[in-house]
Amino acid sequence: MRRLDLKETLKLTDVILAGLIVLAAIVLAAMQLRAGQAEHQLSGAGYRLIVEVYGKRTHAIPFSRISGSSVLRIEIGDGREATLELLESGKVRVTESTCPDKICVRTGWIGRPGQSIVCLPNRVVVRIEGSEIRYDPGSDLDAITY
Repeated sequence: MRRLDLKETLKLTDVILAGLIVLAAIVLAAMQLRAGQAEHQLSGAGYRLIVEVYGKRTHAIPFSRISGSSVLRIEIGDGREATLELLESGKVRVTESTCPDKICVRTGWIGRPGQSIVCLPNRVVVRIEGSEIRYDPGSDLDAITY
C-alpha cells in the first residue's frame, strides 16, 4: 500500500513540474514577442543615430529617414575611415574600419537607445539616442554593459 501512495505522489509532482515548465515557456515566449515588437518601433519613435569623431558630432540621423538598408562612410582623416550599415528597423553596426584591432566591427549590431559602438584608435563613437527613453517596470534589466 505504501508503494501505491508513492506512485500517486510522483505522478502529481510530475504533473505540477510539467505545468511549471509549460508556464515558464509561455512567459518567455511572450517576453521575446514583446521585445521584438519594441525593437521594430524604433524607426517611428523619435530615435536617431549619433556619430561622433574626436568628440564632435558629425552625424545625427533619425531612423525615420532610413529606408531599407543604408551605408554610411565616415572619413576620419589621415586615410582612416569607418563604414556603418544602418537598417530601417533601428539597428546599426560597423562593417569595416581601418583600426588594427577591429573591436568596433566585432561589437556587431546595436539597436536600443543607450547602446554604443566605440572605436578608440579612430576616435569614433556610434550610439543610438532617443527622445523618450521610458522606464519599463516590467523589465528585469536596469543596465546593459559590455
